[in-house]
Amino acid sequence: MLQQTGSRPGLPNVRHAIFGGSGMPTATVAIVIPVFKHSVLLTEAIDAALEQEAPFNIAVVIVDDGCPYPETGQTARAYALAYENVYYLKKANGGLSSARNYGIDFALRSFSDLEAIYFLDADNRITPSAIRVLMDFMRSNDEIDWVYPNIDKFGIEWSGNYTTAYSRLLHVTFDNICEAGSLVSRSLLDAGVRFDESMKSGFEDWDFWLQAISLGFKGSNYPFFGFEYRQRAESMLRDSNRTRDSILSYIKDKHKKLFSTDTLLGWEHEEAPRFVAFGADTYLVDLFTDPVAQHETRSIEEFVKTFWSAQAEPETFGVPPFWLWLSPAHRAALNGCGLLHNVLWLGERLSASHHFVALRFESDKDKLAIEVNTLGDGAELSKKPLGWMCSLSIMKQCVEDKSDDWIRTLRGATPSPKIAEVVIRGPFSAENIQGTALSATNSLLATLGALRESGYRHGPDKRWIWRSVYFPERSKYYELLRHSVGASPIMPRLASKTKRLRVGLLLPIATYGGVEKVAYATARVLKNAGCEVHLYVLGKPVYNRIADNDGVFDSINFLADDYPLWGGPNMFSGHELLMGHDEYARSEEVLGFLSGLDVVINNQLAPANAIFGELRRRGVKVVNYVHVLDSSELGRPAGHPYLTLAYEHIYDSVLTCSRDMAEWLHGMGVPMAKLLHIPNAAGYPLAGEDAKALAESRTLGRDGRLRAVFLGRLDRQKGIERIFAAARALKQRGIGIDWRIVGSDVMDADTGGSWKDRFAEVGIRVDPPIYDNRHLSRLMAWADVFVLPSRWEGAPLTIIEAQRLGCIPIATDVGAVDELIDHKADGVLLRAEDDGVATHDLIAALEALSKSEKLRQSLSAKAASRGAERSWEKSLQPFLRQLHTWFPDQLQSIRRAKAPAAQVSRSQTVYGPAREPASFPPRHQRSRQSSVR
Repeated sequence: MLQQTGSRPGLPNVRHAIFGGSGMPTATVAIVIPVFKHSVLLTEAIDAALEQEAPFNIAVVIVDDGCPYPETGQTARAYALAYENVYYLKKANGGLSSARNYGIDFALRSFSDLEAIYFLDADNRITPSAIRVLMDFMRSNDEIDWVYPNIDKFGIEWSGNYTTAYSRLLHVTFDNICEAGSLVSRSLLDAGVRFDESMKSGFEDWDFWLQAISLGFKGSNYPFFGFEYRQRAESMLRDSNRTRDSILSYIKDKHKKLFSTDTLLGWEHEEAPRFVAFGADTYLVDLFTDPVAQHETRSIEEFVKTFWSAQAEPETFGVPPFWLWLSPAHRAALNGCGLLHNVLWLGERLSASHHFVALRFESDKDKLAIEVNTLGDGAELSKKPLGWMCSLSIMKQCVEDKSDDWIRTLRGATPSPKIAEVVIRGPFSAENIQGTALSATNSLLATLGALRESGYRHGPDKRWIWRSVYFPERSKYYELLRHSVGASPIMPRLASKTKRLRVGLLLPIATYGGVEKVAYATARVLKNAGCEVHLYVLGKPVYNRIADNDGVFDSINFLADDYPLWGGPNMFSGHELLMGHDEYARSEEVLGFLSGLDVVINNQLAPANAIFGELRRRGVKVVNYVHVLDSSELGRPAGHPYLTLAYEHIYDSVLTCSRDMAEWLHGMGVPMAKLLHIPNAAGYPLAGEDAKALAESRTLGRDGRLRAVFLGRLDRQKGIERIFAAARALKQRGIGIDWRIVGSDVMDADTGGSWKDRFAEVGIRVDPPIYDNRHLSRLMAWADVFVLPSRWEGAPLTIIEAQRLGCIPIATDVGAVDELIDHKADGVLLRAEDDGVATHDLIAALEALSKSEKLRQSLSAKAASRGAERSWEKSLQPFLRQLHTWFPDQLQSIRRAKAPAAQVSRSQTVYGPAREPASFPPRHQRSRQSSVR
């Protein structure tokens, strides 16, 4: 019966719809056959559909996509008139995707009891039982949303093995593993998944499945499908492969989230875990990519069976590519100090160049550190390792080796294999650094024995299946991930289910310097704002622990390799720098190291700039934190602000510690919209009542002399020779100053001697550096003045820390120091013209303060008031607001502190003549050669 389009409500706009019979049609499955220029072959496809043996109704929907051959319509009409369940639709030519979508819409609207649609191209065939067995298979598991076949080709014959467990990682990163000739559930189609009609060059079926994946649907292979694919010497698929790169570029751009590192890493963890951990003291093994995420645990017997299955059919079965023998307790200890992911990442990297990686713990309450030592040719292990790690490749070779001589040397002090010894230092308890009842070495050998003695063991190259290999080895899916992300290896850390904003702070070193203190303070504020905060140290793999930071960092990560902290083959404004393509930039490695972040904050790590462009392209927000403009030996401005200009384009935001720096960067070409002024605050937290009590203790046990302290490096930048000259001159004048010089004894090339010895000549002792915050506070509370006659600075945190405790800062007017000190109000600024002037001003200031207790009290009170006004919570509010703009869904509950009170400018501060001793150095004609203005 022929019905016109308008006579049946809800039908698509077709030229003809031919129904075989009358009444409302019913169908559990619709077989949609698009056709264009396959007039003769069409009959095979229709006959195959009509021959289906199933206990439910099957509709056959032929979609004529405007085929120019008359016999196409003639053939289709003939079938539609002859069979009640055959429907013929004709439409204007729109391409294969358009024709399939046409058939989908028709079937969904016409058959109320429809459960699934099968797509059968006009030149392919299916066996009579196909639809019945596929429906039974789909109905057996609610998690199956489509069923795809093995590929059996006729014409040019080939039979491919597609029977491995369905993997989204494989489907997205490798190839379209699902033929369009698949059974698709109605729920998937009702969700709006359709073929992309703009894709007329091929791979439209791959895009279709990617749409389904993005909505949470999953497929499954049915190995006894009965699908037959006609392959000829030339076809649409072959045309598609010729333009594959351009089509893939379109697909990747369309499905960015599917190709993101976070998404792919999550699938790796679920479908093809990268690590297997043997418990050493248990008969269970854990399989994971992220060791702290929920993961699968198996018995050793099950694992051994899978291992041998993977040897027989590696594209179908797989085991993790990296093996770890470390007890759960030791893994927990590493996780407790934030190093577990880093150690796994490092072990994976080292396994590429070593036979085995030995893991050893050493207790150190003051630092976290990683040391890598390469051993070989009989080199001696310093101590018995707590854990071992190696690649699957090495284990397979050991299993096949008929002799145990080589592998059993791991029990001795001088093992034969090439070994990377990783020594991990941290606050481990004695229990943490003890071995288990079954040592890691014996556990490794026991695993090897279980594999060798298994009843599943078989000879090499013995396959279980006759089908041809098409997929890569399942144990090597991690390589697909690396290739897709463009990084190697990739940090095995999944995004948290809470979707907290992940921020990484990058440092060249992690000691006690000002830059590090700013980074740590920023981390504390971000943590309090609900962020997940990670520290990355790319230079010396040591993090000097600070009690105030305990619990702030979700992880601490060391590159632990020879990474250049400065230099490169390219030049910009007299500065050597790296670019992404340079060998020493090590772009792939660093990208893998930093993977899994939403925001990166660079704190004066020069070489990392080379990879930020690629990070930004992947959706990471890149922030540069600029702290100081350095000065060369000849007095030329230099340093990280110039690198900021070189890489300005890749930064989403630039943070500066001073208005001076922001104005300079803007004047040099950085857009104002990118610049955020973050005023420095004290480098460590101190409660207001504690600061007040400490400051009040300054009056105790005094002998009347002025107390002066210097805290910092004993080097030219800090002006140590100016302090020495002033101390010597004041002593010669008989002015008693009680000095405390605290810092590292640096050998200065200009003097050729030790500053410790030189200060001893004038009766002043040099104490070693102080890192404990309580001791620093006591030192500043003891001193009346803090002396910092530097040649160049940024905005030193020590000035604010001194002010907070009522200690009067005396500092050279360089960098942004004048933003921290109001001259003769809450501190003293020294002129910076030359050494003679600076030293003269320092002598004059110390002499004036030593003679006037009233002056000391006035400056001290105002310094304490000013220091108390500053806090990182206030200073970082502009940056928190910026983060909220970038990530509104992840920072909705951000805690907002009050905006910082405006600082009164020097020009607004008025002091009467009687309160300004004539002995203070004048401030006219101040030099700004080291300043950033």
